[in-house]
Amino acid sequence: MKKSFLLIGMVLTVNQVLAQEPEIYSGPIIDMHLHAYTNLDFWGPAPNPSTGEMSVNNHRGHYDQCIAMLKKHNVVLAMVDCEYRTALGPWVDTLGDDVVIKGFRKDYEDINRFRNWVSEGEIELFGEVDPIYVGHSPDDSVFFPYYEICEQYDIPVGIHTGGSFPGITDSNKNFRLRLGDPFLVEDILVSYPNLRIYLMHAGAHFYERTAMLMLQYPNLYVDIAVLNWVPDAKNFLSPFLKLAKNYKVLDRVMYGSDQMVWPEAIEMAIENIQSLDFLTLEEKKGIFYDNAARFLKLSEEEIARHHIN
Repeated sequence: MKKSFLLIGMVLTVNQVLAQEPEIYSGPIIDMHLHAYTNLDFWGPAPNPSTGEMSVNNHRGHYDQCIAMLKKHNVVLAMVDCEYRTALGPWVDTLGDDVVIKGFRKDYEDINRFRNWVSEGEIELFGEVDPIYVGHSPDDSVFFPYYEICEQYDIPVGIHTGGSFPGITDSNKNFRLRLGDPFLVEDILVSYPNLRIYLMHAGAHFYERTAMLMLQYPNLYVDIAVLNWVPDAKNFLSPFLKLAKNYKVLDRVMYGSDQMVWPEAIEMAIENIQSLDFLTLEEKKGIFYDNAARFLKLSEEEIARHHIN
């Protein structure tokens, strides 16, 4: 009898382990948060905060490794931002204009030049908007003309929320953590109701406020870049996703990597999302592709093309 109970217990244990195995998504991926550099602004080599391994030491090696990583993981659409627009040339030449969403992160560009670039399709997404690094809030009136142009041309805006590297004020004296509060975006949401906004990093340590904003404003999306691979930030990933799931706003959470100078972070971010056993396969599909496809207003033809392979 004892052996029978033991056998039953072993079977139940095995079944429980099998039931907890995370489901793996194998379809196309949209990355809503990537960076491209020139030799003027590439800030490597630097140690990966997760592995300690040094990055490549130049923008060309960074580009080569990023392209290889995107192809390896079937990233069919990538929002790539830059400070110098020439950085996007190689990405577009290699991946194609239908794969690269041309982002732009220079927050104080001449407004007339900015309008021209947007109207000509040279800027397809305004972001990463990150005035936190110079001591400003994203709802500073200096940004209103840019938001107006983006709303007029239906150009999405990605706004940095949360914090940054420990010790960031050593290099950015005006950085203040409070300026990463997602609630600072609320006036923008109200003032520009037709503007497509997503909060980059999902608020990080402010994740509860992010979820509350998403509940209040049904047009607000987020990406989970950095939360999915940097050790300290990972502390907020599962709590935020579980809260978003409980609030029923998980369908507005998008995958992003924010690889910075570490191309391997793209793979690390994907694998970490795949490992989450509290997400269903359908929910992972939403995070990796469907939610961004909706936010970006992809056509049925584009979606079908992405799913050919």
